[in-house]
Amino acid sequence: MTSTVKRRDSRRKKSIFSFGDEDDDDDQHGFVLEPLSKQVVDRAAFTAPEFDPDRFLSSRRHLGLERLKVELNSHLKFLKAELVELINRDYQDFINLSTNLKGVDKAIDQVKRPLRRMESQVQDVRGHCQQTIDRLEEQLAYRGKLREQKTCLKLLLNIHESVTKVEDLLGINRDDTAAGAVVVDDTDPALTEEGLGKQIDRVAIEFNQMQHLVGRGKDLPFMKENEWRITRIKNTLQNKLSKTLTDALHEMQPGQTTSSTKQSLVQCLRTYALIDQTQVAEWLIREQFVRPFVANTVNKKALSGRHNGHAVDQLTAMYNKLLSFATTSLQPILEITQKTLKGTSYEVLVNSFWVEVVERINAECSSIYAPGQTNIFHKNYSATVSFISGIEALCSNKKSLLYLRSHQRYAEFMKRWQLPVYFQLRFREIVNGVEDLLNDPKASIATDDLNKPGDKGLALAATRAVSNAIEQCWSDHVFLYGLSHRFWKLTLQLLRRYNLWASNVLQHLLETSAGTDKSNNNQGADSSNKSDAKQNDETGVLLRLVILSHDVEGLIHESKDYATKIIIPKLPNSVQQDLPLIRESMDGILQELERSTATEIQHRIIHVISQRCIESLELVTGIIKQYRHTNRQPPTEPSSLIPSLFNPYTTFVKQNAAWIDEEKSVAWGYMIADAVITRYTAVMTEQLTKMRKMEDSLKRLKKGKKSSRMTSSGGQSGGMTDEDKIQLQFLLDVRQLKHELTAMKIDTEKFKPYRKLYEVVKPFEQLVGNTLL
Repeated sequence: MTSTVKRRDSRRKKSIFSFGDEDDDDDQHGFVLEPLSKQVVDRAAFTAPEFDPDRFLSSRRHLGLERLKVELNSHLKFLKAELVELINRDYQDFINLSTNLKGVDKAIDQVKRPLRRMESQVQDVRGHCQQTIDRLEEQLAYRGKLREQKTCLKLLLNIHESVTKVEDLLGINRDDTAAGAVVVDDTDPALTEEGLGKQIDRVAIEFNQMQHLVGRGKDLPFMKENEWRITRIKNTLQNKLSKTLTDALHEMQPGQTTSSTKQSLVQCLRTYALIDQTQVAEWLIREQFVRPFVANTVNKKALSGRHNGHAVDQLTAMYNKLLSFATTSLQPILEITQKTLKGTSYEVLVNSFWVEVVERINAECSSIYAPGQTNIFHKNYSATVSFISGIEALCSNKKSLLYLRSHQRYAEFMKRWQLPVYFQLRFREIVNGVEDLLNDPKASIATDDLNKPGDKGLALAATRAVSNAIEQCWSDHVFLYGLSHRFWKLTLQLLRRYNLWASNVLQHLLETSAGTDKSNNNQGADSSNKSDAKQNDETGVLLRLVILSHDVEGLIHESKDYATKIIIPKLPNSVQQDLPLIRESMDGILQELERSTATEIQHRIIHVISQRCIESLELVTGIIKQYRHTNRQPPTEPSSLIPSLFNPYTTFVKQNAAWIDEEKSVAWGYMIADAVITRYTAVMTEQLTKMRKMEDSLKRLKKGKKSSRMTSSGGQSGGMTDEDKIQLQFLLDVRQLKHELTAMKIDTEKFKPYRKLYEVVKPFEQLVGNTLL
């Protein structure tokens, strides 16, 4: 035991890199060490399903091979000893086993014989039962066959009875047994129209029953033998129904539908529906009732009466006749199929009327599809759309309407109208003239009168052309509902093209103005002549800018108003859900037009007029010269420059009164006043600062004298110094400026530039009491 402990301690002291047989790497393999029991090994551990010899041995690697061998040999000895002990303990019973089995053979033989007899008896019973089962199965199969034969026989009897009954109802001569022969006794009262009308419902019911029975027995030899009878019945029924329907339709030709005729129609059409032959009835209505009228109405002669090229009148007249026929002559049949026989598969309006009309138009009036003459094509298409709307109004429900629109003839008819070709022709008509004008610099900016706007309040030829082009897109004689998306796109393209043109014109005018300024500055004439020439050139440029601004704003306003009142109501209902996006697309272009043109023009005009007003502020420096060292009396009135300070603006507004409305005049007045007063405040502040610095210098020079506030002659004038007079003059000027701003409809109480200016002269208010005002 002690040696074992020592060995364990020595293993703990070994390096972790030891590779001997006693390496302690069990933790790395996740094995749990299970030392062998000193007693007999538990057999259950070896017989358990999860016992693994490799795992068993691996879990004892720490013992080493020699130690493991000793342990196993020790357990082997225990096992052998236990085996010997087991044999010794049960040996007596093992020896007595043969003795105890003595006589067992005889007992077994005695039991075997009755068991064999019992086995034989069971086999006999089993064979008897199987024979009985076989006989029963044969009888059941025979009975099933009899049942099938009985059913077949019953079916044959029912078929024969049903065929005979239908033949009797139809009055077919059954004595004629020739295969395929159809002999009808016309003298039979049952075959008269009146008799058939009374029994027609019963015939349909019995015919459907017969069809059902015939379908069940279609593979029987009996059916092949009597197929000619079935064919004869079908032909006879169809002939009778056809004759009845045809006679009723002929009675309707004059437009007089009697109650008996209507009743005959109801019975006949109901029979067609009961026997699932509505297509045959629709074909007869088309052939016997619709076709004669359509052939007489839709033909080349109907469009040959052209008067000055106005074939649309003839086409409209033709469509009106067709609609009149559908709403009058055909109406009784439509009422029967749509109301009395509601729920059946009848679509007379489409299958009998519409199909016939379309095929006739394609055959006789194909010239109406030609898009070459846009005006005539537009009239033809508009008349056709109106006609189709009238047909759709006759549909009794949504199902019938969808059936009409999804019909092959409907789709083919609409495709015949080459709307894309028509649009391309209209596109050239609208765009070519506009594009030619916009590419001509002189013609595009031409005006009828520089003193007043022209048509629709627009002056420039380019603006009027674009406006007219947009109106032309949506005019009743150009616009087509099926091309809404294309005309909307063209409208946006026209606005974008105008935006590009306006930007180019503005750039040209600005460059012209800049070139004129440079030329005037380089001339050798006197300053007054250069100033007059510059102002005249600027006036001409400003007039063009004002007119352009007026047109741009007018086109923007007109486009928004036109879109709301005319364009949007004409767009399809399917795009109404995208209305915000549609408005946004146009508003984006108009905002870009306003930003790139109108706003830039406004900035230019404000800059030029402001500079003209600011030029007179040079006279502010003369106020100081006027009162310094001149011994003049204190001022009692504002300077002469104040009443005329904004004359350039007022003159500009008067000269362009036709192009500048009151709202724009006030808005521009605010911006010009802002620039002028801001500059005036800076000039006044600068002059006052210079004056104070000069006064401070004089005070330092006159330091020590009795009076430091001397006039220009060394004394005082009215008790006020030169500085006081100048400050008072500025105060009077600012007060007068308030009146000038009010005349321009500017609220000086809320006008920040003026409030800031007034803060500069506010301290001079005390000087007012020292004057003789």
